[in-house]
Amino acid sequence: MPEEPVRFADILTTASAVANYLGEPDVTAAHMLLAIAIQCGQETIEALGRPVSPLVPRPPRAAAAGADPAVRALTQRWFAALGSDINAVLSSAQVEALRAEVRGLGGEG
Repeated sequence: MPEEPVRFADILTTASAVANYLGEPDVTAAHMLLAIAIQCGQETIEALGRPVSPLVPRPPRAAAAGADPAVRALTQRWFAALGSDINAVLSSAQVEALRAEVRGLGGEG
C-alpha cells in the first residue's frame, strides 16, 4: 500500500526512468511493477543495481518504440478511465488494481 498519494503520471514517468536506468529501450510490465513499488515506497531505483550509462551502445529503437504495446494499451485505458487527468491520484485500491493488471501482462517471472 502506498504511504502517500500516488499520481498515475508519476508511475508512468518512474517506469520510463527505470527502463532508462537499466538501459532498456522500451517500458515493459516489469518496469511498471518496479515503478509502482518505488512510488509506494517499497523499492528504490538504486536497489536495481548499477545504472547503464547513456554512453554505452543500446539496441536500436523501433519506429514506434517506447513502450511494449500491451503496456501502452493498458496505460491509455487507465488514463481515459481517470478522466484524462494528468494529475490523477490513485487510491490504494486503484494502485492494487493497476498492479494486478500489470502482473496479468506478464510483469513478473
